[in-house]
Amino acid sequence: MHALDKFDLKILQLLQRDATQSNAQLSEQVNLSPSQCHRRVKRLEQDGYIHHYVALLDHKKLGINVHAVVIVKVHNVSRESKEAFKQLVSQYSRVTECWAIAGDKDVMLRIVAPSLEDYSDFLSERILSIPNIASAESYLLLDNMKYTTEIPI
Repeated sequence: MHALDKFDLKILQLLQRDATQSNAQLSEQVNLSPSQCHRRVKRLEQDGYIHHYVALLDHKKLGINVHAVVIVKVHNVSRESKEAFKQLVSQYSRVTECWAIAGDKDVMLRIVAPSLEDYSDFLSERILSIPNIASAESYLLLDNMKYTTEIPI
């Protein structure tokens, strides 16, 4: 794997802010030729620094009105149980994040839904019906005060 220099870091910073810009625009901002910039972006992709590009969508316009965090305690924390849980929740498109967490609980899920009724049905029929779940605490997210996918570079 190649060590990152100031050009690589600037490319990553600019792409995470706006990945739709052309290579010509990117190369101008980084002060590299378009061919050099393109080679660097391809290398950053190959080395796994960039693993895919996405579009951030407007949840409300798409009818996603409920966001929740569910903190889960499981009965069995074995590697096999963890993998089975991961495989199951990764099938659910309403689960947008799933994290193993430290502390007295084991897993944090972020769930989206169009309505409270839909969220409640999904929680009880899908999540709480998972056999390994010992307990779950649900927190509705009310007011988005900050949201970004950018990480500090």
